[in-house]
Amino acid sequence: MSFTKKIQIDTSVSGILKIIIPLILSCLSVNLMFLVDRFILMRYSLDAMNAAMLGGNLAGFYTFLLMAITGTTEIFVGQYNGAGEHDKIASPVWQMIYLVIFAAIFYVPIGYFSDYLNLIPECYAQDGVAYQRLLTYFCWQPGLAAAFTGFFVGRGQTKIITMIVIVGNLINAILDYLLVFGVREIIPSLGCKGAAIATIIAQAVQILILAASFWSSKNRQYFHTAKNYKFDKELFGKCLKVGLPMSFGRSVELLAWYLIYAALSHVSKDLATVHGVATTVYILIAFICDSLSKGTAAISANFIGKKDLASIGVVLRKVTIITLVLCFIFIFPLLISPRLFCGLLGTINEDVAHLYPTLSIIFKIQFINVTLESLCAIFWGTLASGGDTKYINVTNLGCLWGFVVFPVVLLYAFDMLNSAIIVHLLSTCWVSSWLLLLHRRYKSLKWYKSVVY
Repeated sequence: MSFTKKIQIDTSVSGILKIIIPLILSCLSVNLMFLVDRFILMRYSLDAMNAAMLGGNLAGFYTFLLMAITGTTEIFVGQYNGAGEHDKIASPVWQMIYLVIFAAIFYVPIGYFSDYLNLIPECYAQDGVAYQRLLTYFCWQPGLAAAFTGFFVGRGQTKIITMIVIVGNLINAILDYLLVFGVREIIPSLGCKGAAIATIIAQAVQILILAASFWSSKNRQYFHTAKNYKFDKELFGKCLKVGLPMSFGRSVELLAWYLIYAALSHVSKDLATVHGVATTVYILIAFICDSLSKGTAAISANFIGKKDLASIGVVLRKVTIITLVLCFIFIFPLLISPRLFCGLLGTINEDVAHLYPTLSIIFKIQFINVTLESLCAIFWGTLASGGDTKYINVTNLGCLWGFVVFPVVLLYAFDMLNSAIIVHLLSTCWVSSWLLLLHRRYKSLKWYKSVVY
């Protein structure tokens, strides 16, 4: 097949999996980096893990302010690819590169004032703030990676994603261990700082690989990746129009979970540890949700470019089946044997056996919640492919804050927040109500009328 031959994205299961599987690996890559950080820090000390969770959550809030916008490149690239306008495909990537450069300037002072911009309890402050500061200085990196990734995902070329998954995670895992624990007299033990540095270096390597491929001779020749660098005010505005609601929605969602974690941390160390471990498990399996939303958005955007609504419906039905199978494969073992993960806690130096019963209950609730959230992700991606991002995020935030955040705040205010289980039960209410609203929106076809192309 010649390089210039048009890439076909079809509705077959194999065609869908060709897009989704590399995205699963890509999203798993990001989550694995954080998971490795948490697990190694857990072995280093529980206080270090909790500190990193708190500092990392707030750094994640800053990260997704930018990343959710730059990630819209996959939607525009997908629509241009579906319409066969290959000469325009590189332009949205360049617009988002400019946005990253502009945003990076503001992240430096935000990172510098991390001492004041946090709700970290005093017992975790030293490690948590250091972890937060380093990640904040470089939280433009995931945004830049998302911009480049959209160039490949939107066209259905995702092999490069698999490569950066392997390379990035190997680098992160090796550096994590070396920098957190140190190596005799050669490398000092850096704890949380070491975990942050490892993640920053691994992400930088991934960006270099993506950038090199974006500006490869073939892509420069066929997609004009080195020529379409001009700032396009109209296209830049379209990217912001689609991306800002997603940016606001995802960031405020992360802020909500940060407030919840902060509240639990202020109640007791046990509550913080239970929620931290449960969140670590969620990080491990949440790649299903992220990859499904991205994959569905990229595929649907291509069919929108072709003005083929019927194929989008076929894709949605098949992705739903794939979703249920994935959730069963990855989550069911945790449901029937929660001590598989609890056993990992036995490798740390602190006695946490008394937390096992609570964690077992939470894992069962998470099985339900992640399955429901994965179904939400399918509709999320479909609606986003048509540019209907405002509705997605308004409904998400309304359900999250109404069913989870406000009740948790009230429980904390009245000194009744005595279990992490209640947070996960409330989360079931959030994700169930959001799924119903997304399904209703999909059936109305209003999202299709919001096409951005």
